Amino acid sequence: MVYLRPKKLDILGDKSALEVYLNRFTADQYGVKEGDLLDLYFVGHETGATALITDTIVDDGHIGLPAAIWNAFPVSELDRVAIEIQGQAQSVKFIRKKIKGEKLNYDEIREIMYDIAKRRLSPIEMTYFASTSYNPGFDDEEMYNLTKAMADTGITLDFSHKKGLVVDKHSIGGLPSKGVTPVIVSLLSSLGYIIPNTSTRAITAPAGTTDVLETMMPVALSEEEIKRVVDETNGCLVWGGGLDLAPADDILIQIEKPLHIESYDKFVVSIIAKKLAAGCKYVLLDLPYGDTAKVPDSDVPKVARAFETLFEKFGIKVFVYKRKAKGPDGNGIGPILEARDVLWILERDKRRPIGMENLALDMAAQLIALTGKYTYQGAHEVLRETLEGGEAYKQFWKIGKAQGATKIVKADELLPGQYMYEIKSTKAGLIKTFDNHAIVQVTRALGAPYAKGAGIYLHRQVGDRVAVGETVATLYAEAQSRIDLAIKNLDGTQDSWILV
Repeated sequence: MVYLRPKKLDILGDKSALEVYLNRFTADQYGVKEGDLLDLYFVGHETGATALITDTIVDDGHIGLPAAIWNAFPVSELDRVAIEIQGQAQSVKFIRKKIKGEKLNYDEIREIMYDIAKRRLSPIEMTYFASTSYNPGFDDEEMYNLTKAMADTGITLDFSHKKGLVVDKHSIGGLPSKGVTPVIVSLLSSLGYIIPNTSTRAITAPAGTTDVLETMMPVALSEEEIKRVVDETNGCLVWGGGLDLAPADDILIQIEKPLHIESYDKFVVSIIAKKLAAGCKYVLLDLPYGDTAKVPDSDVPKVARAFETLFEKFGIKVFVYKRKAKGPDGNGIGPILEARDVLWILERDKRRPIGMENLALDMAAQLIALTGKYTYQGAHEVLRETLEGGEAYKQFWKIGKAQGATKIVKADELLPGQYMYEIKSTKAGLIKTFDNHAIVQVTRALGAPYAKGAGIYLHRQVGDRVAVGETVATLYAEAQSRIDLAIKNLDGTQDSWILV
């Protein structure tokens, strides 16, 4: 064991593949080579990281820690960090076994999940494991073991002392526009249901629920902070990656993110592991499908059955909400534009996206009916009254303030990027569908989700009539170069992603 003095570096670092910097003299003295995997031990914590060798960034006897490590662990420049060189992780042989098409048992899967959570595998090794969810894939028993291992290697939340029904809503993702979840959490928690909602950052969409929420309130909360917020408000709207809730899943999400793809096995396990760790007993699973959604029509029965089978094995009741996805749920696409949609609904503004509002009410009513407390119709009436009466709006900001929001933000205070470009229709008729894949590509070209003001605002929705030359959408960016890149992505056919 070697003890080195830590130095905070002005480098963000990769959260999925942690790296540390050693001076060449230090590395030579202790036999560390470039690319070696190290175990790092802090006070009460440990993690793995890859060694990078430098002549100038850190002095002899020090270890340079990027922000991805410094902000995640209890460390100061007055401490010492203990390090050891790892041998190859035991779980690598299990990854090789799976690549060959052999079946893994629970202990083998748990070892892989533990090593991923502790960063004891290299990015290449983790990528190989992630690829096995596509080929050869996992059978039912492996899916169960993978879900259980993901949940077991992180923290679990228990809200049994609240004496309420613990419920949640989660989407498989892939669709632009994420405003439904914050509305549902506000509605259900105001009615006394316990709804500890955790969400992710964008994987296959222009913005994840987390990316939207953090334009209005802090979302990176600790386990203790989440428990406090739920105790005070019955709900929370937090980033799952901000705590060790199925931590291996969050790292695998980062591994998959560059390709913008996620296998069925992976997202089924990912979602159920998070709900299991959060102590949920009733879940509404949003399953949008269609030609440009994550799941095509033909695969809906298979995916729905996978969720129903696995949720049942863990004693969680689920309602799989199957719906044809013809376009985004709201008008805004991108963090600020989507946040504005949410607030317009809660503020009861006439500019609110009615389709998204109705979808949120329908989903919430189905979730309440799943618990057996109300019929669907009775639940829908109560929810409508709660929304119209302003209780959901008050509850949203009660949660926001409990999570650390310093003020109530009005929708009109959320301003998109100052650079704009209008998309005009070249056809006349009814809008039939939007191409979600094209929307994702264009919105990312505009800079979302990292540029919060970047995105698309849809002036018309599916079923609306348009005339030639009418503005159908406006692109927003925080730099003109991003507008130019988005237009280039449209490849001259600027309204081809809108089927009229």
